[in-house]
Amino acid sequence: MIFLMSSQFPPFDSISPSNSFSSGCMKRIESRNDVFLFEKSIAYSRITEFITVLNIALPGTKLTDNINESDEIQRILSVLEVVCSWIGEIRPEKGAKRFGNKAFVKWIDRLENESHILLKKYLPEWIYPALNELCPYFIGGFGHGKRLDYGTGHELSFTAFLCGLLLLRFFKLDRDEVGIVLRIFNKYFEIIRTLVLTYNLEPAGSHGVWGLDDHFFLPYVFGSSQLSYTNANVFPKDILDKNIVKEQKNENLYFGAINFINDVKHGPFYEHSPYLYDISGIEHWEKVNKGMLRMYCAEVLGKFPVVQHFPFGNIIFPFDPVQN
Repeated sequence: MIFLMSSQFPPFDSISPSNSFSSGCMKRIESRNDVFLFEKSIAYSRITEFITVLNIALPGTKLTDNINESDEIQRILSVLEVVCSWIGEIRPEKGAKRFGNKAFVKWIDRLENESHILLKKYLPEWIYPALNELCPYFIGGFGHGKRLDYGTGHELSFTAFLCGLLLLRFFKLDRDEVGIVLRIFNKYFEIIRTLVLTYNLEPAGSHGVWGLDDHFFLPYVFGSSQLSYTNANVFPKDILDKNIVKEQKNENLYFGAINFINDVKHGPFYEHSPYLYDISGIEHWEKVNKGMLRMYCAEVLGKFPVVQHFPFGNIIFPFDPVQN
């Protein structure tokens, strides 16, 4: 499926909470051939449409904008504040290791044990029937407790959680798109960075220097959209100027992601992040954004190592093919 580039919202599915939800989700992608089936599935269609809906709502926005946060946005932010507080309660174990602190296992165990109750506390009662399908995406959005890693597959899982809430009409189209990105995703990215630094999480499925980023992808999609179709006074080449990056990190997701790279990596930028360095030579943000969307399809949704762990239910994200 190709991401929509028009200025109009694509037709977006909705799901009635009265549906018969499955008792849980299961993995369906067991080989690279299954990835091709995934690309033709209802789940794939819904995820790409969701990202499109968010992407086209962002031009001209800043993270510091005073936006109208709906009660629904605030509820999910409250959920994220709770899981963030656990980081302060579960301190890293002593004894330096190159990748992964065992305390992260305790953090993930707590997430798995308490997520259902936590979501019930902040979500309305009519969402409860869908929680068996929603919870796996929420839990899967924060890393892997056994591998002690985090990567774009986990980012995809959290994206699916938010997409599911929109499909269930918890979030509202034409009201919540900007808040989902500027408030919820931004808070989520901040939490993940804290988890990575606190527990020294390994990049999941990293391509090393030949990947876009060790952990994230969507900050580059949404951040480039923020700066598209505007008279922005910052340009793609400005990611190479650390002073500009620091000035913009609290305004824009793209620059926030670059700032994190600058904090955790050393040496010339073109050596540790050659893809991002090459992209900095593009003149316009619109072209960067379109390229990021295509790359997301290819390098995240189209890669077996990334999507093999994605679970499917029978209502929110079915593996069934799109009929049209």
